[in-house]
Amino acid sequence: MALVNYYRPHRAVVRCKAKMHLLETVDDNFDWDESSIDSLLKELATSLFRSRQYQVFFEKAYSKQEAKVVEDRLAEELANTYRNILKRHQDPVVQSLNALL
Repeated sequence: MALVNYYRPHRAVVRCKAKMHLLETVDDNFDWDESSIDSLLKELATSLFRSRQYQVFFEKAYSKQEAKVVEDRLAEELANTYRNILKRHQDPVVQSLNALL
């Protein structure tokens, strides 16, 4: 009887690692609000993991080391997405357009 490998990337771990990436790269312009960061990371992670591109990561069984590598990769992408959103949000043109809404 073959052993079943249940190692897969875990969403909560990916979000935690993404948050750690953000904490490691905090600068003076970074507006740190714990609750908004957590909620935005959760929303971004949900969108990221639902995309067909990433479903393959959760359908395949991995070794423990492979799962860690995938989690690290997804966490870095999630942190980069968060940083990009924050940069765009701080852009004066985006702020003026948001004010019009």
